[in-house]
Amino acid sequence: MEVKKIRNLAIVSQSGSGKTSLAEAMLFTSKATSRLGKVDDGTSVLDFEPEEIKRHITINTAFHRLHWKKDTVYLMDTPGEDNFMAETRMALAAADNCLFVADAVDPVKPQTQKVWSLIREFSPPTLMFINKMDRERANFHNAIDALKEVLEARLVPVALPIGSQEDFNGLVDLIQMKAFIFENDGKCKAVDIPDNLKDEVDDARSNLIEYAAESDDALLEKFLEGMDLSPEEIVAGLKQGILQGGFVPVCCGSATKAIGASNVLDLVAGFLPSPDELGARSGKNPKTDEEVTREPSPDAPVSGLVFKTLTDPYAGRLSIMRIFSGTVKPDSSLLNANKDEVERFGQIFVLAGKGQKPVDEAGPGEIIAMAKLKVTATGDTLCDPANPVFYPFVELPTPVLTYALKPKTRGDEEKITQALARLREEDPTIQVNRDPQTNELLLSGQGQIHIDATLEKLKRKFGVEVDLSLPKIPYKETIKAPKKGVIYRHKKQTGGAGQFAEVHFDITPLPRGEGFMFEEALVGMNVPRNFVPAVEKGLHEAMASGPLAGFPVTDVKVRFYDGKSHEVDSSEMAFKIASIQCFKKGVLEAKPTLLEPIAKIVITVPDDAVGDVIGDLNSRRGKVMGMEPGNGVQTITALVPVAEIQKYVLDLNAMTAGRGKFTIEPSHYEELPPNLVEKVVAEHKAEKE
Repeated sequence: MEVKKIRNLAIVSQSGSGKTSLAEAMLFTSKATSRLGKVDDGTSVLDFEPEEIKRHITINTAFHRLHWKKDTVYLMDTPGEDNFMAETRMALAAADNCLFVADAVDPVKPQTQKVWSLIREFSPPTLMFINKMDRERANFHNAIDALKEVLEARLVPVALPIGSQEDFNGLVDLIQMKAFIFENDGKCKAVDIPDNLKDEVDDARSNLIEYAAESDDALLEKFLEGMDLSPEEIVAGLKQGILQGGFVPVCCGSATKAIGASNVLDLVAGFLPSPDELGARSGKNPKTDEEVTREPSPDAPVSGLVFKTLTDPYAGRLSIMRIFSGTVKPDSSLLNANKDEVERFGQIFVLAGKGQKPVDEAGPGEIIAMAKLKVTATGDTLCDPANPVFYPFVELPTPVLTYALKPKTRGDEEKITQALARLREEDPTIQVNRDPQTNELLLSGQGQIHIDATLEKLKRKFGVEVDLSLPKIPYKETIKAPKKGVIYRHKKQTGGAGQFAEVHFDITPLPRGEGFMFEEALVGMNVPRNFVPAVEKGLHEAMASGPLAGFPVTDVKVRFYDGKSHEVDSSEMAFKIASIQCFKKGVLEAKPTLLEPIAKIVITVPDDAVGDVIGDLNSRRGKVMGMEPGNGVQTITALVPVAEIQKYVLDLNAMTAGRGKFTIEPSHYEELPPNLVEKVVAEHKAEKE
């Protein structure tokens, strides 16, 4: 297939704007599907996972191919829900072009700026579709004005609606200067431009020509001299402006009625760039680290990025690859540049929703799937072994919500970890680990919906059910005062040889974060030196479970300076027991307290929510360390006890109407306030009993 006839497109928006419905309308209009799939009644070709059908949202990026006139378009329908935005990032990393969908009734929603910031980050040539023009209160011009203000983007209408709300039934194409009326099945017929729209159409057309002229100095000069631009010059100018990111063309319609889908397809095929128009892709030679480029030519060495992994119940694991250069054929081998291993594969497929269609070959710009690759994961580069190249991948967001998992059925523990490892192949934003202190199995994700959907998949795909709870806080014990001359004698007499050991310790606090220090300061021969390792071993054992509440002890120094032994009854075991008991006795006499983990949290919120967020942080015993202003937002850095922010993502969403975001990382340990020490100790003892 000719590279100039290939387009690929990530369709993005905030959840609820109708992006999947628009993708369905494009598939139906192009005859890639035989019926118009609907999200609300569960017949969508693209939202086919049970979790998506249940929630009426996109959770995984879905793929399909369509043909429009002489071009082939690869669609990527991405999630708009904040919990799954990492999927959108990965799709934009692979896509040449972007189609942003907005809601004509409610164009600026809480997540709109978040989604648009992703488009800005990757900067693909972008179209905008204003959807739901047939709904009550829909207003095309108000929607554009609101979006211009919030997104600070140059939005240029390339179509105007005919009728509004329930009377909306067509549009005027400002490029072709033709009007189209749509029928129920999405088919349209050309009509004369309505008289009542002629003045508005003329103004919008002049505006469009001005933007087209701006993109090329020669056209701009001609335009400023008052000369008319030919239709070919207007098209060339518009293409150039879109490619350079100078403006975003805006069309409109109703996805659920397939109104405007054909106009979007005309824009995609006629105005968005093909891979060869975007030029060479830069990467690095994995062996020399030198920059290399790959031309988007079928004859170049093969290279591509695996940007998504799917687990198919029949085909097994599917690796989804965007090809940047060369021609991929079945029954071949490619080098995984990340792992320096050659992967063999059989058939190659094009995805059609949940279906797969084998193909004989695929080239630059195409999106294919390969089954059962052994070492390849999301983010890996596959390339010609003789011409290696490595493409960097996107940085994935860190988890913001963690739960402890417990199997509902005994014996499912091992099954859980294996199943979660499989799910993690499909969704690398899941994190699974075991807390070494509490021994809990922890699942971390991007929010409550993300966690819930993961557990639904766990049950559906692997038959494992779990109970969720908030993780136990890994407190530690320490001392605040030194205690000199702590003495403990261990003496046990039974029939035959007894047990005898006496140890003398000085126990002192260490600076925070120092851990444990053992000093052997014996003088004379009261304690034979061969018992010293047993004493130190006993101390390490005692520190694992402190005397205050059973938490590990830290930041303590023990000086072993004297003791007593018996030539018959002393043994390593006796000295180990004596050291454990002496340590516990000494800690309880040295003003013991608890330390709690503190996290560093970096929160980005709109200016109007800063006061609420800082007040809330103060109520959580947080310390604001700094603030940095941005474009309509503030970034707050704070230190907050982990116990106070276990479900912070839910609270921040409530405070900022979903417009806030944050990252979190462990920082250090600090002393727990005395009133809370008593509470935690009492709870821990009650739990043990």
